[in-house]
This record gives sequence, structure tokens and C-alpha cells, in this order.
Amino acid sequence: MNPKNLFKIKSGTLNISDIDIGTIVKKTGSPLYIYDAAIMHSQMKKLKSAMPKEVTIHYAVKANPNMAVAEVFQKLGAGAEVASGSELTLAIKAGFKPEKIIFAGPGKSEQELKLAIKNKIGSINVESETELLRVLKASTAKRPTPIALRVNLDFALKKGEIMIGGPRKFGIDETQIKSLAKKALNDSCVELTGFHCFPGTQLANAKTLATAYRQFAAWVKITATNLKMNVKTINFGGGLGIPFKDSDAELNVKALGKSLNTIINDLRLSPLFSKTRFLIEPGRYLVGPSGIYISRITDIKKSRGETFVICEGGIHHALVPIVLNKNYPTAILNKMNLQNSKTVTIAGPLCTSADQFSRRVKLPQAEIGDLLGVFNSGAYGYTAGMTLFLSHPTPPEALVENGNLYIIRKPKKPEHGTRSRIKL
Repeated sequence: MNPKNLFKIKSGTLNISDIDIGTIVKKTGSPLYIYDAAIMHSQMKKLKSAMPKEVTIHYAVKANPNMAVAEVFQKLGAGAEVASGSELTLAIKAGFKPEKIIFAGPGKSEQELKLAIKNKIGSINVESETELLRVLKASTAKRPTPIALRVNLDFALKKGEIMIGGPRKFGIDETQIKSLAKKALNDSCVELTGFHCFPGTQLANAKTLATAYRQFAAWVKITATNLKMNVKTINFGGGLGIPFKDSDAELNVKALGKSLNTIINDLRLSPLFSKTRFLIEPGRYLVGPSGIYISRITDIKKSRGETFVICEGGIHHALVPIVLNKNYPTAILNKMNLQNSKTVTIAGPLCTSADQFSRRVKLPQAEIGDLLGVFNSGAYGYTAGMTLFLSHPTPPEALVENGNLYIIRKPKKPEHGTRSRIKL
């Protein structure tokens, strides 16, 4: 399924909730990140309806940490998964209840852990012995800190970007985790609620995800039995993928939900899991399809038989397509009704050969002034770029919700090197 199909086309021009893209760009300027809240609602509804009732969804703030975007998912009833102290502060400001916030990711600082403990969040997902000791030091028996241990299973998937199996900076090897679990269970300053496993990212096959979930659940069952531990939480992580081209199948969330239901029913047979809550923490799946990065075409040139379409924005704004070495779905937004007949390379204005969004893609006949859109840009876009590279202005971010257009982040000119030195 191509993500372009999620948007309306009128008179050959892409629309965001009945507002044509030309009107939007006249008001916001370009380059621009634009998000459609209606697609966020649709993705959340689709996922929530497919999951067993025992599963709670936590929006992975890292995917798009704009306050307005986080507020959309908070109002839809999601919890939040954060990966830094700043994301934790943002989640609270966006209205997420602290008990519905989980803090994951390796290398948490002492200051970040103290912030999480102070705000009484739902769980700190501990990734190492050092981190556990830091949490114990900052906690008190009067108010034990809820934690989960993130495990690096001795099991590897074959598709997507894998984050378990073999040597990893993520989580605690399963051979080491039992001793840390015992330490946590015997210390009154923390409450070990359960376990966390994050199998990988951009996993778009339900069978692949279900296989990882079954392996994790089986490991938890054995571990909890050995520890004689009542498990309050099992966090299956995120990594739910999205399609990028017509030939990509959409993740079958209904099949994934059925597999999770079977896993949960099996665990419920043991009294150790009678009151267990189950969590998933998607990001890209919820917000990725809602966003488009828009850049105006400023030049068209030929070099040794190859056509280059040069845009005002480049990989400083949208780096992830280059990092993933993936051609994101791309279109000329004011020519959506025309045939893709010309093979071109899309490039930006930066003085680096890497500044090419897509290599050898087909578009309609491009003209200077056309609006080029890079789809699936709702996740890992603006904040995953290198926006200060070569001192270009940052793009604004905008949101369309209930037929209204909002600026949710203003453009900004780089100021590095323009201020006086400050003596310390």
C-alpha cells in the first residue's frame, strides 16, 4: 500500500483534510513538515481495535516529539514511552498522566533517573546493572520506584532492523538478568513489575513480530517461575513497520492482535500472570503515514544524461531516508493526476554529494516552482535531521486537525557564531 493513497486529491493537487497543499504552503512557507491529525486518529483506531483489551498502547515520543503531535495521542487515550529527560518533561506538559509514562533507552543519566522518580512515572525500563544501582540510590523504601528489566534475548529475527540477539548496547543479556532481578526483588526501594523486550524496528510482518512476542513470553514465563515472581507488566516494545511502496504489504494488525491474544491466554493459565498488564510502544506506525516533507523545486539540470531535480530543502531536514538508504514515496504534490514518466534524481541545496533524497525515481515532468513531497515523514523527520548543517533556516512544522491549519513549530534561522562569546 502506498502512503500517498491516504490523502485526498482534488484537481490534481494533494489535499490535507480538504485544504489544498498550495493554500497551506502560501500560509506557512516552505520547506515544511505537514501532519494530518485525521491519519493519526485512523492509525490509532486501527491498532487499538485490533489489540486484545489487556494491551495498552504507549506512543513512542521519539518518533515525533512535537508537543502538538503528542497531545493528539494523549487525547486518544495512549500512554507515552520516552527516551530522555526532555521527552519526559514534554510528555507531562502534553497531558500524559505520569503513571502512563514509561522511560526506556540505554545510558540514562542520574539526572534523568531522578527526574523520572520525582515525577512518579509508571516505569523505568532498566537496561544495565549500573542503571539499576543508580535507580536504587535515588529511590526510597517509603516510595519504591516501579521498574522493568529490558532483556536482550538470545534470539534474532531475520527481517527489519534487529535489536535483540548477539552483543547489543540495548537491554541486559538473558544470562545476566536473573541475578539483577533477584537484587531488585530483595530491595525495598524498587518494585520490579516485569520485563521489557524490543525486538527491532520497521517490522512490517505480523508473523515476524508474533514470533518475537512468543519467544519473549516463553522466556518471561520460565524466568518468573524460577523467581516465583508475580508479573505485573510485560512490555513487547514497538517497531511496528509501515509500507513505503505499492508492493509493500500493510502490517496486518488484526493477525498480530490474534497472536497476542493467544500468547496472553496461555500466560493467564499460570497464577503468576493473573493480573499482568501488557504494553506495546509504537511510534512510526502511529505517526509516520500522517506526515509529508514539502520542498519547492528551485532548479532542474542535466549531467551526463541524468536529470537532477534540485529542491530548496535537503537531507539536513530529512536525513532518515539517506540513513536507511531507502527511497521514500515521493510525488509532485501539484501534479498528482499526471503520469510518472520522467526518471530523475531528487537532490537538495547542500554542498555534499549525500544530499539526494531519492535516486532514479519516476515523476511527472517537473518544473521550477513545483511542490515536491516526501511521504511517510511524520516519524523521524524534523528532529532526526541535522537542521543546522550549512546554516540553512529550519523548516516550520504544521498540523491540520478538524479542518484547521496550525503552525506547531516556527521556522528559525541558525544563530551559531553570531553572538558574542560568554566568559565562564
